[in-house]
Amino acid sequence: MTAIPASSRNTPLTADAPLPARRPAEHAPVSSEDYRGAISRLPTGITVITAPGPDGPAGCTANAVLSLSLEPPSLLVSLATGSRTLAAVLAAGTFGVNVLTWADRALAGQFATGPGDSRFRGVPWRPVRGVPVLDRTAVSAVCRIHQTVGLLDHTLVAGTVTWTRTGATGATVLYRHRQHALEDER
Repeated sequence: MTAIPASSRNTPLTADAPLPARRPAEHAPVSSEDYRGAISRLPTGITVITAPGPDGPAGCTANAVLSLSLEPPSLLVSLATGSRTLAAVLAAGTFGVNVLTWADRALAGQFATGPGDSRFRGVPWRPVRGVPVLDRTAVSAVCRIHQTVGLLDHTLVAGTVTWTRTGATGATVLYRHRQHALEDER
């Protein structure tokens, strides 16, 4: 553990304040495999991000989704920079976030792999405000792009929520490389 100098301990961090000096790391870099194993212990919802595309709807599985703001209601999603879904999101200026239920957990694999034009095959969906929204979800939201930021090999897309729907069943989460059902407590 790196000690923070006493003079920096109670200094509030602001956008303009420099970060406290750090000593160089005293360990080897973390491998992708080790990181994947460690981060798998962070439970996360399994979502499908959707957007209208020039050749039909586009969509991909994503677990890097979070609530960003209440005022205005906003979500943040992280999409691979070269993905067909990101291209569709950017072109449309809008996107959908669909939180999968346990009954539809297999859609995580369907939207994660395979050709883009087959991802919606057999999946019931409807357009909501021009965005493809999956019919059977724990939660769905439609967002208008507010801002995008490219970071490493992904693009963060902040969207203002313009529509939501809450389903009748609980969500599916990913934990330790396995899917788990969350029961709705209605």
